[in-house]
Amino acid sequence: CLGNSMYEITITLYQDCLNGDPLAISMDNPAFYAIYRNGIAAQFYASGSVVASSTEVIPPGFSNECITNYPNTCLKRQVFVFEAFLPPAPAGYTVVYQRCCRNDVIQNIINPGNVGVTYSATIPPPGDADSFCINNSAVFNNMPPQIICNANPFEYDFSASDPDGDSLSYELCQAYRGGSPYNAKPANNEISSPPFPPVPYLPPFSAEMPMSGFPPLQINPETGQMTITPNAVGRYVVSVCVNEWRNGSIINTVMRDVQFVVTNCSKAVVANIPQLSDQPNTYIVECDGFTVHFINTSTGGFDYFWDFGDGNFSTEFEPVHTYADTGIYS
Repeated sequence: CLGNSMYEITITLYQDCLNGDPLAISMDNPAFYAIYRNGIAAQFYASGSVVASSTEVIPPGFSNECITNYPNTCLKRQVFVFEAFLPPAPAGYTVVYQRCCRNDVIQNIINPGNVGVTYSATIPPPGDADSFCINNSAVFNNMPPQIICNANPFEYDFSASDPDGDSLSYELCQAYRGGSPYNAKPANNEISSPPFPPVPYLPPFSAEMPMSGFPPLQINPETGQMTITPNAVGRYVVSVCVNEWRNGSIINTVMRDVQFVVTNCSKAVVANIPQLSDQPNTYIVECDGFTVHFINTSTGGFDYFWDFGDGNFSTEFEPVHTYADTGIYS
């Protein structure tokens, strides 16, 4: 929010420049958008096009001494920024960008080569007559992951920051379709209004279970920390939503709709213990005493070093350790 009912709106596109269609990627710039007034039936308010303000190839950002063959990746980021005059409206506004189509080798949706994408953001109505800036959206802190190794524990920080100090919560959410093979880059009022149809997930996949793994894909609703140990290679659409809460209500949701690529990495060592709770990366022990018999599910190792988080250590394969008291130990 810039003040005086002016808003700066940013659309960020990530493109697979290794396997993506170069012609389709070149046609992403400029980007077309539409703005709708929210209500029982959304009303078209404005539309336009915007040229990318920056284009860059993102480094993989992958470092793992246990992996001997880093897979090739190429991820391009295009950022589109424009301003819009949005005077207070009773139900606010929705800003929409749509594009077709997705990579046809995606494995968790039906007929992905004919399924597009919708990105949207909500400008909520003013909370009171004195509101100068209604809201600023939450912004993801990190770029999406490029390399996920099959059968290896994966952890990623999907957290976001909110300039207004609104409370944030995180969840796996629906990916939405947009555009069509016959109108791959809709413009003006051809860009459809909310509500948007979800992508057709291929059973048994769903928004809440977009890829297979053991332990399965989870996101901590308070921290945005994502964890999974994938057990199948392939490409998967994964959508993460960050909800902004104010006065006990969600006022805006920002979605990141990304393609996860799970590949076979030549792993030298995997250090792992089972997840014995419904909390990601958490090993909960309920017992009559303070002695814990640790289970080791690591592979490829010859020597082991355990740090019990209380100043004690072990080099045994499956050690037994007695803690001084209950508590949380890293």
